This record gives sequence, C-alpha cells and structure tokens, in this order.
Amino acid sequence: MSLSTTSVRQLIVVALCIAVVVAVASFFWKPATQPSLDAGQQVVAAFLTKVREGKPEQAWAGTTSEFKSAQGQEAFVRAVKSRPYLQQPMEFFAVNTVTIQNEPRSEYLFRAPDGNAKTNTRVVVGRENGEWKVDMCLFPE
Repeated sequence: MSLSTTSVRQLIVVALCIAVVVAVASFFWKPATQPSLDAGQQVVAAFLTKVREGKPEQAWAGTTSEFKSAQGQEAFVRAVKSRPYLQQPMEFFAVNTVTIQNEPRSEYLFRAPDGNAKTNTRVVVGRENGEWKVDMCLFPE
C-alpha cells in the first residue's frame, strides 16, 4: 500500500506543526525559580540542622555549585564555627521574595529561639539538577 503525494504532504505538514508547537512551548516554559513554602523550609531546616550538629562539611556539600564557588568549604566551616548561635536550633520566622539575576527567588529567614535579631539568618534556595538546594546564606556577625 503506497501513500499518495497528498497524504505524504499532509503528514509532513502535521509533523512540522507538532515540531513548531513543541519548540515554542519549550522556549516559553521555564522551570520554577521558587519552591513551595514547605519544601523550601525543609531544605533550609535540614541545612541548619547539619550545621547545628557540627557537620558543616555535610551542609556545604549539599549546596548548589554557585554557593560552593562563592564560598569555599574551609571558609564556610570557619564562618559557621565563629557563630555560636548556630549551635542551637534555629526557628523559621519569615519568607521574602527577592530578585536574583532577574528571577524571583525565595529567601527564608531563621533565627535563634530567643528571637534575637542579631541571629537572623537569611537563606536563599535554588534549583540545581532538579533538586532544591541552599544557594546563598547570610549569617550575621
């Protein structure tokens, strides 16, 4: 059974239409730049728990490549050890939307249980290889 020239042309047109739709959709579709509130809190809480438990190397290992480039492991470990308030459980108290490289991102704020503003720790979560990870962390002095 052979296809007529008209049938072949119709198949080609349909295939091209499908290809164009897929190309346009993939161009406009962007992965989420912010996790859900709960997912982000869990990522940051796990990170801070490792820090509190004296495992800053493990906390650092679970961050994004960009975080690791910006702050090497030795510098991170020194920074953590020089902040005794990180040895106590940190409590989540707020989330903000910040813009980084023209993308909205979630910034989670945690602090020591006594509510001391000098312990307010700001952590931004980012997506890397399909996984939410700590992408930026600002510890107050």
